[in-house]
Amino acid sequence: MEQNNTNTPISEIPVTNFDRFKEQFGNAGFRISKMTYVSFVLILLFVAQSFLGDASSMFANMNETMRVLIYIVTIIFLWALYGTIYFAVVRENTFVKGIGLVKIRVLDFARGFAILLTLFMTASIVTALMASIGFVMPGEVEMFLPQELFGKLLWVLMSFTAGFCEESVFRGYLITRIRLLGKFSSWTVPVIISSLLFGIPHLYQGFAGAVVITILGAIFAVSFIRYKTIWPAIIAHFFLDFLNLFVPWFESLYQKIFG
Repeated sequence: MEQNNTNTPISEIPVTNFDRFKEQFGNAGFRISKMTYVSFVLILLFVAQSFLGDASSMFANMNETMRVLIYIVTIIFLWALYGTIYFAVVRENTFVKGIGLVKIRVLDFARGFAILLTLFMTASIVTALMASIGFVMPGEVEMFLPQELFGKLLWVLMSFTAGFCEESVFRGYLITRIRLLGKFSSWTVPVIISSLLFGIPHLYQGFAGAVVITILGAIFAVSFIRYKTIWPAIIAHFFLDFLNLFVPWFESLYQKIFG
């Protein structure tokens, strides 16, 4: 007597969006580890530090020594945070490919500059809209910018550190791990959560600043999802921070032309 073979051929097994995501983003072999939890705790601590102290009084009393100290502490903490997620992805069996750190290409620079232009336009529009309803970004934030050569050199290093480490953590790691742990079929929830957690530490820029940064975080996230590499976002993030060095010069030029 012949037996009916009811097993579905492997080639005909439906591939879900979740399975496709794991394969396309290098997370097919993902396995949760203790370092996964450690990474999440450190990320939450990074977010929580924004609630410590009064930012307005800090900016009012800011001097170059304080700025340099803040730059150094920020650089050390961000690299420590990246080091933590590096060990996490090794233990999770995905390595850095699982957070979008694949081989960088020339095309990534072109995409990075395209993202940068999008960020500038979006930030300008959202800032204007927030100001129209009474939420203005505090002007004293410029007091955070360096005034002396050593501080400016540290700012460049901090800009690269923020671009590389924050994108690796908030986009490459956080988005993919939220989706993996929650088994979400789409990117919507991971993008919203990661963007909010990215925006909250910028509350020192006021409510308007946190909203702007949250939206910019979502743009970074979309670029990562679209290109399946974190490098364009890293490049755009670096230049976004680096160009802040020239804000006083741009404002002075604007006053000379239109003032």
